[in-house]
Amino acid sequence: MKHNPNQTNKEEQSVQSVVRAIQILEAVVEHMEPITIQELVEKTNLNRTTVWRLLVTLENLHYVERDPITKGYQIGYAPNRLFAKTDVHGPLVRRARPLLEKLRDETDETVHLSVPKHNGTLTVDQIDAPRSIRVINYVNRFLPSHCTSNGKVLLSRLSNEELHILLDRSLEKVTPYTITTAKELMQEIEWVRKHGYGLAIREWDESENGISAPILSEQQELIGFVSVLGPYFRLPKEKMTQMAETIQQTAHSIAKELN
Repeated sequence: MKHNPNQTNKEEQSVQSVVRAIQILEAVVEHMEPITIQELVEKTNLNRTTVWRLLVTLENLHYVERDPITKGYQIGYAPNRLFAKTDVHGPLVRRARPLLEKLRDETDETVHLSVPKHNGTLTVDQIDAPRSIRVINYVNRFLPSHCTSNGKVLLSRLSNEELHILLDRSLEKVTPYTITTAKELMQEIEWVRKHGYGLAIREWDESENGISAPILSEQQELIGFVSVLGPYFRLPKEKMTQMAETIQQTAHSIAKELN
């Protein structure tokens, strides 16, 4: 059978179009506000005609939609429909679980895997400690950002401008130990930025303490969090700071598994 060079060129062009479309989708998702065509040209290094042509296709398929006010593009409803019946966190959970089990064995406390959400976090996996007294099951629970260790890590990744917008709102007092003033929370966030991990001392549940480290991609984008939780009397601040390096190393190892 003779090789048809024209067929090969067409296949290469088709694959290239898919790659470019994904580049555009990723740029739209990463942008906090509707993104303009010019901004997409700059972020993807594609020419304007290519960007416009692919945007038209993606818009027709409802993967992006054009904001009528700003004229910029934002994510459409098709991705939600595509993944509605899919366990989107399954690959992360499967790759992380052996490392989380190892961390559970090393710390002898409950270990969490969670992902960032708007103004909070979602727990996607939990490996319980072999103890009679331990934390409750948090899987599939959304937790606020101002009073949890992983939430504070999430806040530390925001710009000061974004933080000031969030901190203009009132902070719910969940327990007597919850931080409820913007000044105190900013001090806590600066501490997280300096040390690279977050702590929560009886702030979400009066009986619990927790420590969290971020899982970061090669591009330093936030993927998720590794946390260790336990009763406050068994997991005091001093003990948590001693295990911080181990938790950070686990988070780093999970990130490498995802590359």
